[in-house]
Amino acid sequence: MKILVLSDSHCFNENLKRIITKYKNQIDIFIHCGDSSLPIHDPLLTSFNIVVKGNHDIDNFPHYIKYHNICITHGHLYNVYAGYDELIQLCKKLDCHICFHGHTHVPTYQIHHNIHFINPGSIMMNRGTYGYGTYAIITLTNHHLSVKFYNSENDSLCNQNILEESINPLYSPDGRYNLSFCIS
Repeated sequence: MKILVLSDSHCFNENLKRIITKYKNQIDIFIHCGDSSLPIHDPLLTSFNIVVKGNHDIDNFPHYIKYHNICITHGHLYNVYAGYDELIQLCKKLDCHICFHGHTHVPTYQIHHNIHFINPGSIMMNRGTYGYGTYAIITLTNHHLSVKFYNSENDSLCNQNILEESINPLYSPDGRYNLSFCIS
């Protein structure tokens, strides 16, 4: 299964539309982790299977959604700037082994308490020295998870420097994370 995860588009609609169009027939599930700043019935959001509410969203999106063993949330209600303690509790309560979130505008992949936390960054612009946004494509096959982060301006694979800036010890030089774990 291929999952495209993005977040924090903040009405940066040209990139949002281009990314949706590019991957329309290549992705199984489209997920927006909040802060689209768009109304709930906006045509751009209808391409997404899952959309959650961010701190800049006005409409009544859900604050989190459980999809199989994946928790999807924005993160602002779970104090993600201070760490993952509150999201860990939510994931344990929901029996989730993977969590997609946004809010920080920093692409990251971390594992805490055997829970995989993936933040795709912002497609608008990340908080980093490189000056562009990112999104992630996650591939789940049997007991294997692979994460690739992409530049939201030109869809090129992000290089190691960008992800190291996010303090990601799991990043591999070929531009992706590869880990085996139990998918339920």
